[in-house]
Amino acid sequence: MATSLDGFDCSSLLMGFGRDVATFLSASSPAGLIRIDDHGWLGLSGEPGCADLNMAGVAGSASPAVVDDYVDAVEERELDAILFVADNAPHLAAAAVARGLTAAGGVPMMVWRRDALDVSTTARRARQVTEDEIPAVNRVVANAFSLDEDAVQRTLLPSMLTAGADVWIVAEEGSIAGSGTFVRSGKHVAIYTMATGTQFQRRGVGRAVLETAMGHYLEQGVTTFSLEATAAGLRLYEQIGFETVALPPAFVVGVSTQLSH
Repeated sequence: MATSLDGFDCSSLLMGFGRDVATFLSASSPAGLIRIDDHGWLGLSGEPGCADLNMAGVAGSASPAVVDDYVDAVEERELDAILFVADNAPHLAAAAVARGLTAAGGVPMMVWRRDALDVSTTARRARQVTEDEIPAVNRVVANAFSLDEDAVQRTLLPSMLTAGADVWIVAEEGSIAGSGTFVRSGKHVAIYTMATGTQFQRRGVGRAVLETAMGHYLEQGVTTFSLEATAAGLRLYEQIGFETVALPPAFVVGVSTQLSH
């Protein structure tokens, strides 16, 4: 388990994750549900067969009954989903295993807090999208994460831009090459859905999204950034200065395209 960084412990990061999910995840489907509780949260898009679009998180202060409650909500809707539990709460991990969920290992929760951002020499620059560009962004997300495009389009709606999320993109060869979603809360920004189209990978697109967006928020007084890393992005995040501060275990109901198990 990683060490917390001045208040950025696993449970607080998990709860922040849930509040941000409520900002950009649509629950327009009858099977969808967004719920923020005292000790955890549910963010279910209602899309079947897409664990990566149905998520839940449980803080270390929760009882095993919270895990049971959330798994019940997922199974009642016949959904695949990912459940994150705090990394200092073995009783929660045991409850997930007891419910038959598949352990998928720890997910690095990373925090950036430095005096300045070391910007690379890349000439690429990112910009924020408009609402009418969200469908094109979603095509990139679906491609990068091997998700059903129609499910992504129904889940990540243009209205998230007015709800508090910013989406930054890099355009290349007349197409959106990569994107990232940023949610600001005071002096902190959380980063989600960093995606690069398969034909544009290993060209510095993700770095350009991060460097441009982070530079923008730093100029506005933001002091910290956080994200949940996949194996594909971990090295880039470390190069930019993110530190792993927690490793919450993840458990999968069904199949996830992002978490190996």
